[in-house]
Amino acid sequence: MTEYELADIIATYSSNSGTFFATYLTVLSGYLITAFVAGERLNTQQAFILNTGYIIATFVMIFATYGAGSTQVHYTQKLVALAADSPQLNRDWVMNVTAMVMIGGVVASLYFMWSIRHPKKK
Repeated sequence: MTEYELADIIATYSSNSGTFFATYLTVLSGYLITAFVAGERLNTQQAFILNTGYIIATFVMIFATYGAGSTQVHYTQKLVALAADSPQLNRDWVMNVTAMVMIGGVVASLYFMWSIRHPKKK
């Protein structure tokens, strides 16, 4: 591939990764709002359905973000090998950290729902 083609594919995967991350944040925000507004009024079956859908949606977005970001890193390394003065800074570890932060967000939000549904007795 030429430098231009590599730069173009890097930009495409970067954009895709950003879109998937934004969708993850949208789903996370919607879940947190739902938990805060209606969490204590949901019966067990409703909470199970909501949590299952939420977990599936967020993990699809986590895998998509990781996949697009990792592919971006792959092509970035090819571009740096082709043009050593290329100003690309992406590293493999960035996507691992991003995925761990996203998973942490899912765990924290599930705990938030649990704490809304099971308040401490005084």
